[in-house]
Amino acid sequence: MRFASLVPAKFVRRVNRFLCMVQLGNKETLAYIRNTGRLKELLIEGSPVYLKEKDTGKYKYEVLLTETNRGFLVCLDSQIAPRLYAETLTQQHVIYEPRINGSRLDLLVGRYIIEVKSVNLVKDHTALFPDAPTKRGTKHIHILINAYPKFVPKMVFVVQREDAKVFSPNAETDPVFAQMLKRFAHLGYEVKAYNCFVSLEEIKLKEEIEVIL
Repeated sequence: MRFASLVPAKFVRRVNRFLCMVQLGNKETLAYIRNTGRLKELLIEGSPVYLKEKDTGKYKYEVLLTETNRGFLVCLDSQIAPRLYAETLTQQHVIYEPRINGSRLDLLVGRYIIEVKSVNLVKDHTALFPDAPTKRGTKHIHILINAYPKFVPKMVFVVQREDAKVFSPNAETDPVFAQMLKRFAHLGYEVKAYNCFVSLEEIKLKEEIEVIL
């Protein structure tokens, strides 16, 4: 997935779940964040961020990337994770945001109903999800399990940075989600994880990484 030209800035502070203040040249301006996670390990005062210009909405800019203190770029747009995974499903018909039992999930590919989660948090090369408690994430696992046998459930975690070598559920932050994911796997359903190559020009899946539950 290619990016349009990005605008460099500095992160100042988080205003709420969807907005932050950034330093752009000599002035501060509000920018949209398409990610409801806490991101406290990534959005640190003074850290480099890269903005994309928005064509619609109240705010001109959206924070697309940030940079870690080790120089790794991290994509913060949680909504692109399903598309990144779908790009790898060549020669297959992909239906986006199918409704299953009254709820919207991410992808339907043949009989496979797939929920794709965006991951940003990495500690010691281990990607962790979620970075804040997620009742919605736990609900999605329930829906996937109940979709069988009409559909075959699958969970995919897309780590939108390249320094992750392993994925694990973040049991310290959300033990309920972690237990539900373990149950999902023990029932025999697939749990996959991938890291990403990220540059100022593009993001794409890089390689599958180990899942440790």
